[in-house]
Amino acid sequence: MLSIYSSFVCKCCKKEFVLLSEQLENIKGYLVCPYCSSRKVKKENIADNLKECMSERSYKRINGALRQK
Repeated sequence: MLSIYSSFVCKCCKKEFVLLSEQLENIKGYLVCPYCSSRKVKKENIADNLKECMSERSYKRINGALRQK
């Protein structure tokens, strides 16, 4: 079964972002960090559940919304 979510970590700004598998197929290999536009990204985790993709130390709840630290 194909996993739905893939998480990536930027090596320059150290921020984590999550992409859907459909989005990865659409970009055809050109993957950059959405925060700093660096091409130095590392694939961290692949999962079916979004909460499994997001590590607990990278995200916290602020007024009910998930925010990145």
